Amino acid sequence: MNKFRTISIVFSMLALIGFNSCDDDDVESPGAAIVGPGTVYTRITANGNLTSLEAALKIATGDLPNILEGTGPFTVFAPTDIAFNSFAESVGYITTDDITAGEALLADSNLDLDVLSQILTYHVVSGTMEASSFTDGTTLTTLSGDDLGVIVTADGDVQIQDATKVGQTNPVSTVTQANNYADNGIVHFIDKVLLPEAAIEALNFDTRPTLIEWAAGTEDLSLLASALDKAGLADAIAALDTARVLAPNNQAFEDLFDALGDDYSSLDDFDNEVEISLLGEILLYHVLPPANASIDLVVGPAVTLLEDNLVDVIADGTGFAFGDVTATTANTITAGIDAKNGVVDIIDKVLLPQSALDFIALLGSDDLATTVTSSPQLSILAEALTATDLADAFADITNVQDTTATNFSYHMPATVFAPTDAAFTDLFTALGPDYTSIASFDTDEEKELLSEILLYHVVAGKIASADLEAGMVTTVSENDIEIISVLGTDNFVIGDATNDVNANITTPDVMARNGVAHIIDKVLLPKSAIDFINDME
Repeated sequence: MNKFRTISIVFSMLALIGFNSCDDDDVESPGAAIVGPGTVYTRITANGNLTSLEAALKIATGDLPNILEGTGPFTVFAPTDIAFNSFAESVGYITTDDITAGEALLADSNLDLDVLSQILTYHVVSGTMEASSFTDGTTLTTLSGDDLGVIVTADGDVQIQDATKVGQTNPVSTVTQANNYADNGIVHFIDKVLLPEAAIEALNFDTRPTLIEWAAGTEDLSLLASALDKAGLADAIAALDTARVLAPNNQAFEDLFDALGDDYSSLDDFDNEVEISLLGEILLYHVLPPANASIDLVVGPAVTLLEDNLVDVIADGTGFAFGDVTATTANTITAGIDAKNGVVDIIDKVLLPQSALDFIALLGSDDLATTVTSSPQLSILAEALTATDLADAFADITNVQDTTATNFSYHMPATVFAPTDAAFTDLFTALGPDYTSIASFDTDEEKELLSEILLYHVVAGKIASADLEAGMVTTVSENDIEIISVLGTDNFVIGDATNDVNANITTPDVMARNGVAHIIDKVLLPKSAIDFINDME
């Protein structure tokens, strides 16, 4: 056989072995099967995601590459380049177009190489420990002489906790790629640079959690953390230079759900744009920005991040309580928790701005269908809605419903011009002796006409009488009506396609959850109705 063909076949076989092996981190590489996996240092230098670790090992004091080439065995927790960049940024280095933060740190001529060595040896433990051998709660002693903690999550993830541990934030490092075997040990890739106590002190590293970390890492604030995520505010809170956050505990949120009613049992029920926007307003009402460069509390009204809203700071003898637009104050459970970018006070009530009270009142009000059908002088309109299957549509005629939810958005309310029973009687008279009631509309053509007439009375948007303006308005039926100002008065009449008799508003501003009804004394007729009447003659 041709020697070049033989070599080609060998390389092809090796390639196939490699392709079939790369999906399993616990299986040695094809090269390892032939020449051995090399040392833990070899495994580090051979991986393109550990270049910062490799560079750090080379420049740190103590000849660390030579140590990791030794007999061992060693278990190495290897921070990835992304982890090194995050660490470098946390101690003040920045990423530019030319260099990453990690590279900038390692290129700094003032870098304390002894401290760097302390950090790196803190990532090395004697022995060969596979990921499956780690037990939750175990303490590992590193080559630096300091301890690491082991956490095994319910999902089986292995996490390593260093000296920056704070119970509320649990800033752990997670093993992202386990069991990279070597002749003298094993390497596990991790997503955070681990810091021993000595390095924390030498770097003056601020181990305090941020405001958002306090929320995310405190069990009794888990609903607050979820609410911040849902409202899209987590990044904004994390970016605050300094602020005081009044943090409602989980029970406070449960009490809020109860106040909102049966349709709200969890944050999942905030399932449309209006509700999520309201949730955001409520949360921002709990953030007090610095006043005069201080975030200390002072008795009296405090301006919130939600513009034009005030939280009342009240001295209660032992500390502070907080008042909103309701009669119930929020008591402080835990005060003055120090965060990297501010202060957290855990409170026992979700504070409510006026917009939240308005929403609660809105939830308790009737929709347009109920409002219309419950009025004695609108009984024929109610009958017409039922006959045309529009009763449900009238409830939220212009709203967009989330098909996965039970609630409407209330975001696009409607205005209904509601004809009285007398107005319908006049319509029947105009149509002739064959039309004495809604039941007379008994053919498909007549029901379609009746439906078009009813939708001709509905305009998108909640327009109170004080907001009426003269001009043409397009109805839900896509036909125009005319709002006509009565000369010399503040009143308006409504013109339709008849162009002769206008409708007077006899009772304005009958408010509903999703809009407003104005009771009128004439059934408005679109062009299609005029044509129908003319064809009857």
